[in-house]
This record gives sequence, C-alpha cells and structure tokens, in this order.
Amino acid sequence: MQSLDHRENGNEAIKRGDYISAWEHYTEGLKLTPKDPYLWCNRAFACLKAGYPELALHDSANSENILTEYPEQDFKDNIDLFKLKLKGKYRIGEAYGVLGLPKHAAFEYKACMDLAKKEDPSMKSYTKNDFNIWEKKKEDYYKTSLLHDQFIQTCQITEAKKRHGFYKFEGKYPWDKRNEERTSEKMIEKLQQKLDSASNFLLRISKIRFNDSDSEQLGLVVKTTINKSRLTLQEDPFLTAHNYYVFRCDYCFQELNEPGSTPYESLNLYEKPKKVDPYYCPKRSCEEVFCSERCYNLSLNLYHKSLCGKDKEIKEIVDIINSDNIGVLHHLMLTVRIFAVAKIRDICPLDVEEIKHLCRFTPVSTPFRGKMIYDPSFYEIYLNILRIIEVSRFDLRYDYWIFITVINMVLPNSFPGPGDSDVIDTLALYPLSSLVNHCCIPSFFDAQYLSQDYDSSPGPIRDNIRMRCKIDDVDNLFHPARIFFVPSREIEEGEQVLKSYCDPRQRIIERHNGLVTTFGFICKCERCVYENGEANQEPVNWHFHFPVIPDWVKKYDN
Repeated sequence: MQSLDHRENGNEAIKRGDYISAWEHYTEGLKLTPKDPYLWCNRAFACLKAGYPELALHDSANSENILTEYPEQDFKDNIDLFKLKLKGKYRIGEAYGVLGLPKHAAFEYKACMDLAKKEDPSMKSYTKNDFNIWEKKKEDYYKTSLLHDQFIQTCQITEAKKRHGFYKFEGKYPWDKRNEERTSEKMIEKLQQKLDSASNFLLRISKIRFNDSDSEQLGLVVKTTINKSRLTLQEDPFLTAHNYYVFRCDYCFQELNEPGSTPYESLNLYEKPKKVDPYYCPKRSCEEVFCSERCYNLSLNLYHKSLCGKDKEIKEIVDIINSDNIGVLHHLMLTVRIFAVAKIRDICPLDVEEIKHLCRFTPVSTPFRGKMIYDPSFYEIYLNILRIIEVSRFDLRYDYWIFITVINMVLPNSFPGPGDSDVIDTLALYPLSSLVNHCCIPSFFDAQYLSQDYDSSPGPIRDNIRMRCKIDDVDNLFHPARIFFVPSREIEEGEQVLKSYCDPRQRIIERHNGLVTTFGFICKCERCVYENGEANQEPVNWHFHFPVIPDWVKKYDN
C-alpha cells in the first residue's frame, strides 16, 4: 500500500468520526514517507479531534518544519501548499487553546493572521470569515492571558509557578499496545527469574487488584514466612540521574572532591560516604565526571555513549528542569537517559526491557479533574533530547507520544536517592523494587546502601543492614544507591510486600495530596478508611486558562 492510500484511508476515517483509526492510517503513511507535510498536518487534526492536543503540537510543528525546506515560489504556485501552511499554524493555536495555555494560543493565532496578510493579501487561500475567526480567537485568548497576568502581578506570585496547562493521559494512548504486555505471563516469567536472584527465592510476582479498580497491577508476595528484620530484597538501580547541584559521579551518585577543594572525610560512613577524586571522561570535548574508570565504562555502555560531549545541550535541559516551580519536571533527567539507552540499543524507548513492565501514571478526579499538568517546556525538552542523541524528529520510534508515555512511567516509579537539598537531588529507577506497592501501614521499610532516610525510627536496623552490605561488598561493587527491603514485623506466607510511598508520620490529608500528585491514586488502606480527611488542593481558576470553561471541567462541578 502506498503512502497516498494511507492518507486517503485516514481522510475517510475522519469523515466517519473515527479519529483513532485516522491517526493509525496517517502513521502508517508516515512510516513510508516520514517527511510528508500533509500526513503530519492531517494527523495533527486527528489528535485534536481525539482529545490529544499535546500531540497535535508536535505533528503541526513537524509539518511546519518540513515546509520551511520548500522554495518560496512553491507556495505562490501551489495554493494548496499555502493552505497547508496556514492549517499547521492554526492547529498549533487550537492545540494551545485546548491545553489551557492562552498566551501561547493568542501568539499562534496572531502569527496565523500575520502569515495570511503578508504572504496572501489577495485571500486566495482563506476567506474573510476564516480571518475573522482567527482574530476573535486571538482576542479571546489574549484577554484570558491578560486576566491571568493581572492576577499574578496583584498577588505577587512567581510567574513560572502558574504557567501550565492540562492534558489527558489515562495510562496509555489508544494505539499503544505495549501496555497490554505489562502483566502478561511471559513478562511475569522474565521478571520472576530476576526476582529469584534479588530476593534469594523469598518472593514471587503476583497480579494484584486494588479496591474498586478494574485493572490489575503487579506486586510482590512472600513465598514463606519471613522473620522481622530479615533482608528480603536487594537491588541495584537500572538507571540513575541527578540535578547537578552537587559534584557527583554521573553513574553512582558518589560525591566527588571539587577541583581545588580540601578532601572531605566523613566521620560516619553510613551517614555520608567519603568523597573521592573525580575521574573525567577521556573524551576531551566531554565534561562529565565519574568516581572511577569502572563507573565510566558502565555508564558508557548503558547511556553515556549517546550523551558524551553534549554538555552544553544537557545543561540547557538541566536549567529548564531546575527552574521548575510546578513539580512536573524533576524526573525528566531519567527520561533523557532512557532515550539515550534506547538510542544505543537502536530501539523505541518503550521497548527498553528494564522498564517495559512499569505501570503508568493515571490521574484521579483530584486535583485537576482527571487531567495531567502540561508544562509548555515539555516539547522544548523533547526536541533537545532528540538533538542530543542525534535522532530525527520524524523518527516514529521516538514520537512525541512516546516521550509523554515515558515521563508518565518514570514519575510514579522513580525513587529519590541520596542528597541533602530540600528539592530532589538524585533519582534512581529500580525494575523490581518498583513492583512494591503502597500502604500507609507498611509491612516493609526500605533504605539505600549509603544514603540518609527521612524515617529515622528504625535506624539501628537500617544501620545493621548497611553494615552487612558493607561486609558482603568485598569487591566494592555494590551501587551506593543499592536498595534493600526489610520487614518491620513477621510476614506470613502469601502476604504482599508493602511500603509507604509517603512519610507515614504525616496526616491523611498530607499523605493523600502527595500520593495523588506523584502516583495518581487515593489510598484506601485500613488506616485511611478510619482517619478523617481527604486530598485537597489549591483551587484552580479555570478562567485563567480558558475563555470558555470546557465540558470536562463542568461535569465535575455539577
């Protein structure tokens, strides 16, 4: 089948109102002709109609990018080509409007008007009615944005804190078949083989259904009775990332002596590890540092080969992440590394074996009416990642929907690593430990090999386990962020391994607020059922985002 056939089939699906089938037809066409601007623009329309404006941004931008390569004379000779240019610009404005980013939408509608007046003043490619629609939408969104600006100025609120929109993500996009493989018997068998080694055959993987949920999740269950304080599971991270606040080994988090500084000697090995001298990447154009040649080689084969020498580009991403006041960007350095791993393995990021089974973030009605926060810098970061790993923006294996899916896999599955700053300093991704589910009355607690923990109550037990790890680590090969799980009481055969995703000392409101925003669920454990309170949030003034309040907001208010 030719690319044109897929385009025509997609157009027919659009007429039937079957926008997901249309998306799939256009995507099949793009596999054959990845630089067809009509297919990208048509797929953007399908995304808009299907309720995925964030994806329409990417598809429209790709159509625009391709059209910049066309000679100017082509637009004068071919009216359909100029219409396509206008459509792409208009659909970017529509996408921003639906996302609740009025300032961005107003800018794009104005750009659409300017393009029309400059390139086609005789109005061959559009009508007066089209122009009036663009002008009205520009004014509506500009007024909405101005209202927001006045509020921010009056209340002296940091502007960056409020600049976000909303998008829909319900665990997967409709065309994503990989999500169905997460809990397959084949996947469980693979994971069990790894778990047997990590748990010394004490644990097994089981399908778990929580409360009134229709979907099954994976969890860990004990095979036989386990005594209190017995080391039950230990695992090194698959990937780590840090925010560059502290001079650290890029692979293992080991703090390093900065050039010209006095060597640091810790008085307590288990409170803070001793700093060592840095080992610099041998490539002169690369400024990344490690604690040893071993860590350099491990990172090189895993992800560093794709990132080596790209310090300037990585710093741009780090600066964006570190400027985040909303709380949705701090996990993105792990996403960068997952894309780098995929590039080295020449596969789609969703096909990275170590993360294929991870659950995805699925929002509940609280706090944003079942929507996710959309940060405008998502797309900028995505394009930067593709440039860093030298992947074409038209490569469908690294499509924008895959980026969005990956960040929603990383968000609920990453563990904070060692660090003393108030914000998240380090992150680690554990393929097996991510299967440990939550309970506000945890049966297990976890700690990392050489890191501090917020919960100091069972500190002596943690110290004993760390000491045992230190004794076992005769070759000094344990990862400093190696995680281990120990039961806080005797665990009976068949009981699930449960930890607390939040500080169990917090009140129910504080616990639920954290669980809802980071993990996408409201806990209904025995403790939460009997405590008073529920998740709440800072109220959202939807009039700051939309000229007309959308139906998905209204339905929760009725």
